[in-house]
Amino acid sequence: MILTRFGALAVLAGLAWAADYTEEQLKARFYYDLGPAEIDVSGYPKKERERYSVFSRACSQCHTLARPINSPIVARKDWKRYVERMHLRTKVKAGASISKGDAREIVDFLAYDSQVRKAQGKAAFESKSQELRALFEKVQAERSRRRAEEDKRKARRGSIPGDARPRP
Repeated sequence: MILTRFGALAVLAGLAWAADYTEEQLKARFYYDLGPAEIDVSGYPKKERERYSVFSRACSQCHTLARPINSPIVARKDWKRYVERMHLRTKVKAGASISKGDAREIVDFLAYDSQVRKAQGKAAFESKSQELRALFEKVQAERSRRRAEEDKRKARRGSIPGDARPRP
């Protein structure tokens, strides 16, 4: 009985500890997915604010805006390659599209924004990136812990794929 209570307390403590992460955080594929998902562009030139609108609409079709906003990519040529890849992906994804014109606007915005926030504000951007990397390590550890717990539950139920043990 004591072991059962201890086990229940351990499970509750684990759940409380695990609750520190949102489902969105736990789904993050890259550290930069964990950062802010919007930019204050109120101080940007009008054309860049318009491009931000195109970027927001188009890029949020497939992933959070946090990914490109917090990405370490700075160079225009790298953004161009990245956006071209996304443009091609939208051709095979139902309900998503990025026109060639939108792709140009997105590259222009990302190149401008990268120069302002990532190049000119390098120290602040690097500091935030370090925070995100540290958080991502913790999130990955939590995902691993959850996978291990799920594997243990499946093993107890005898439902691990490929498990050839005879069932009672």
